[in-house]
Amino acid sequence: MTLKGKTAIVTGGGRDIGRACAMRLAEEGAMVAINYFSSSAGADSAVEEIRSRGGKAFALCGDLTTRDGADALVKRTLEEFGGIDILVNNAGVMPVSPIAEGRVDEWKLMVDVNVNGVLHGIAAVLPTMIERRSGHIVNIGS
Repeated sequence: MTLKGKTAIVTGGGRDIGRACAMRLAEEGAMVAINYFSSSAGADSAVEEIRSRGGKAFALCGDLTTRDGADALVKRTLEEFGGIDILVNNAGVMPVSPIAEGRVDEWKLMVDVNVNGVLHGIAAVLPTMIERRSGHIVNIGS
């Protein structure tokens, strides 16, 4: 267990790549905070699976397009686990309408989640990582 005693936050950690990241981090011994936005089912099942294997995890619904949402996730993680060593910025959305339809609302949401959400997450974890003089941030994009 190379990450025993370390804490990781995984945004969008309830499904697909995010879930795989959360599970792998837990397998390596990390305590995992799983953020989700729209559905708790995947995040809750990931937490159950991690705990059933002896790991520590929790899931928290949060809107990372706001700094308050990112701060709440960091606060809860610090309360539960005492520190943050790893941030995996995985949450993301893609427009579903053809660009020719001009659905600007979808593109604004994509920028808000995929860019601003990442910036809010990084800004929220940096103070604790700087204080500890340690930390890793992984940004996933497609």
